[in-house]
Amino acid sequence: MLARCLRYLSDQTLAPERYEVLVVDDASTDETRAVLADAARTARCAVRGFRLDSRKGVPGARNHAIGEARGSVIVFVDSDNLAAPSFLEAHLAIHEAHGRAVGRGPVIQTRSLDEPFAVRGGLLDLSTAYFDTDNASVRREHLEKVGPFDEVFYPYGWEGLDLGFRLRALGLRRVYRRDAALYHYQEPVSPGSLSGLLTKEEERARTAWVFYAKHPTLEARLALQFTPFHLALNAAQRLFGLVHPGNVETWVRRADRAGLPGLGRLLLSGVLNARYLAHLHANVQKRPRVHVHGE
Repeated sequence: MLARCLRYLSDQTLAPERYEVLVVDDASTDETRAVLADAARTARCAVRGFRLDSRKGVPGARNHAIGEARGSVIVFVDSDNLAAPSFLEAHLAIHEAHGRAVGRGPVIQTRSLDEPFAVRGGLLDLSTAYFDTDNASVRREHLEKVGPFDEVFYPYGWEGLDLGFRLRALGLRRVYRRDAALYHYQEPVSPGSLSGLLTKEEERARTAWVFYAKHPTLEARLALQFTPFHLALNAAQRLFGLVHPGNVETWVRRADRAGLPGLGRLLLSGVLNARYLAHLHANVQKRPRVHVHGE
């Protein structure tokens, strides 16, 4: 997946000498180092890889990349995202036209690795988020003003929203361009992949309370989905318990055969979110006390 991600980032309409791609290997144990070495040899643009000796989590890895970057504009991409050819040129155009902006673009779900851009985005791909590290850009000078990702969000979860709050407080305008598109590869759900996705929801629930400790506001509470309304909405999304981890794969396959992949996505999302909400409420008595950025 990483190799494909880097290949598409190399094949951009933006001239290759105008950008570099930085990848931080967060103490992996697979063949990531070999993939990075191959990309550095074959890519049209500069690809620089960095390996951390011990795991620092998503915010720590991103901070390392920011510290090594040489450009004036930083664009965030996840390794399972495939960039459309106009992606970087569109983000750069945002910052050339606006001196104080956060750049955003769509993240479209795709199930094809060979033709990822053939799918058209739907309602489930729409996002009104001010800042989302799946697809966002910001000037380095503004990152330096608000500070890095907070590494208290270990291993991941809410670090992007936390940084977005600080960037918004700086008065930066959110600028959205449809041609700054990323395509998020969604592998077919299987017992192995489902288990990993459920575990990530449990981790996200733990760091949710870290986020709320830093931002004890109604806006944060809504973002965390810590309301009775969100519990009711999730119950309806899972057909009031009819869809659950034990049978969601079957439901997704049925939806696909019926030509309703969006329904399958909705049901799977409901099952995953139910795991998040269950652990969020289970951890309500364990809210941490954290150092608030800037104190």
